[in-house]
Amino acid sequence: MKLLLVDNLVLPEEGVFEHLDVHPHLGLLALAAVAEAQGHSVRIYDPKRLIKTGVLPYDETLYERVANDLLAESPHAIGFTTLGCSFLFAVNVAALIKRDEPEMPILLGGPHATMLHQQILERFAQFDIIVRYEADEVLPSVLANLEQRQFHGIPGLSWRDPSTLDLRYNAGRPKVEDLDRLPLYSYEHYPVEDLGLNLLRIEAGRGCPFSCTFCSTATFFQRSFRLKSAARLVTELDRLHARYGCADFKLDHDLFTVNRRKVMEFCEAVEKRGYRWRASARVDLVDEELLTRMARAGCVGLYFGIETGSVRMQDISQKHLDLTLVKPTLLACERLGIQTTASFITGYPEEHEQDQADTLDLLGQCFRPSCLPQLHVLAPEPGTPMFEQMARDLVYDGYAGPYNAILTGSSDTDLICEHRDIFSTYHYYPTIMPRARYVFAADAIDVLRHVGPVIIPYTLRAYGGRLSQFVHSLQCWADNIGRGDRADADLMESYIAYAFGQSHHLTSLFRYSLVTKKCTRQSWPEEVPYVASESDPVYQLGPHLHILPELHDCQFLIEQIDRTRHSQSLLEESETGGLGIYLVSIKDGQVSSCEIDEGLAYILGLFQSPRSVKEVTDSLNEAAGSHELDARFFHNLLAQDVLIRRAIPPSPSLPPRETPIAR
Repeated sequence: MKLLLVDNLVLPEEGVFEHLDVHPHLGLLALAAVAEAQGHSVRIYDPKRLIKTGVLPYDETLYERVANDLLAESPHAIGFTTLGCSFLFAVNVAALIKRDEPEMPILLGGPHATMLHQQILERFAQFDIIVRYEADEVLPSVLANLEQRQFHGIPGLSWRDPSTLDLRYNAGRPKVEDLDRLPLYSYEHYPVEDLGLNLLRIEAGRGCPFSCTFCSTATFFQRSFRLKSAARLVTELDRLHARYGCADFKLDHDLFTVNRRKVMEFCEAVEKRGYRWRASARVDLVDEELLTRMARAGCVGLYFGIETGSVRMQDISQKHLDLTLVKPTLLACERLGIQTTASFITGYPEEHEQDQADTLDLLGQCFRPSCLPQLHVLAPEPGTPMFEQMARDLVYDGYAGPYNAILTGSSDTDLICEHRDIFSTYHYYPTIMPRARYVFAADAIDVLRHVGPVIIPYTLRAYGGRLSQFVHSLQCWADNIGRGDRADADLMESYIAYAFGQSHHLTSLFRYSLVTKKCTRQSWPEEVPYVASESDPVYQLGPHLHILPELHDCQFLIEQIDRTRHSQSLLEESETGGLGIYLVSIKDGQVSSCEIDEGLAYILGLFQSPRSVKEVTDSLNEAAGSHELDARFFHNLLAQDVLIRRAIPPSPSLPPRETPIAR
């Protein structure tokens, strides 16, 4: 049998397609492995990769194009995996497949389908079978009985009887007790060599023993914590290293450090291989001894879900973290060379202004060179205690968060509003504070992350060290000028200039840092290759370059701030130097700058749009009298990667005139 598995369409947090996550989907690799072990042929289709590379347009034709792509493979069955943020994509594509191939079996699995299996089958006839919970050991039986559609006795299956169209719900919650028994995954289902990945992910284990009210992980994995053996994990790392030359890995598991003994065994097994690896943990499930051992074994990154800086909300959400452990844990990681991510959530139904302030203040303390803090707006997730209590109260306001699939189909909005429970991640729970306060705070932190961990703590000295005071002041100012709905880079830059003055060095620092965010948000024109025979080439300022007038020497300032990080006062104005014109380059994630004079700034400014040497010379003659510019000057700028050389596109030719037909 030829089985086609379809990856999720999850958008990147940054909101640009360049950052789409095209890492191999470990759940689909696991299913492909068990199906192939039974002799089936499996292909994995990843829409994210096709969108990222420009093969698949993200517009109103998306669903139709994907459905056509899938049917062109001539599969015997198609399986979708589901997350709430990508289910809209699965619903639409599956409907088009059923329209064109009514007999095509369409399977569904994953967390979202597990939690809402009955509602999905009742409302969406395009789906035939839903495999609930962990499908690894169930899928072979499903495929073996697919032709006859006789699924009685297969545990954890919800399905549509083809003869009566009645819905059947088999009892059982499949769970893989021993993950080491699963076949090794074949990453060949993805073009790993072409994906440009800086690391590879492996599945380290499954399950979470905790019961946070907002998270569905524990429900899907039935609160059963499992970790693969050290021998199995090292085998997988060795295979990927041998096949792809990769030495950087992410060990996928929500809570890698729950079983201390197993983590120690893994560290012992992996230590001498020279691999660098990352994992997720809780701050109360690590300590100095364990972190030291992990660092010695190659751990270079840890993700910590803090979720809230409010003691009250820690209890209400049943996260139950001791918040006094956050700062010392992050400092211990920093001393050991382990980069950290500290993730927080705002928008809980019970969250008061003081609760959010506590979260922002703790998050503000996490802005360090070794730590990347995040703030997310709470998304309603089926399968959580919170959802069970509040699903009937969901509200839609059009704000979908950063991960939800974009609404492109004509009926997408109607689907989302009609089926609030199924498309819950596009909605929100009613909250004590206005919804805009949570969204604004999350936007503000997203912008501040781009400003950087040196500048932010320095800025917060003017706000008593409290991030909540900064965000509150920003919010009040934005409200006063009628822009209090969303916080973006332009708003942040304007606020800093208002709060500190246009000529203050903090204004320069924010402008300098935020230009990187603006750069990633823009869609630059593709460079046209140089044509040697072209008689009058045109040039354009490189898309990675920005001319910033009235700017301090920000690189010097950042170095000064970093050296005096523990000082309680802002830099003296005499230490900041005068204002100048700087050419700032953002390329391959690196930011550099150099001071230029007014003349060069003026000349380069003429190249904001494509110009020929003659056009620029004429402009200079008009502005300042006669100037003779040697063409070598422009070739020199081209060699320094300041300008890009572009061919003049040919003029479009008119179609031949049609001869009228006598009637």
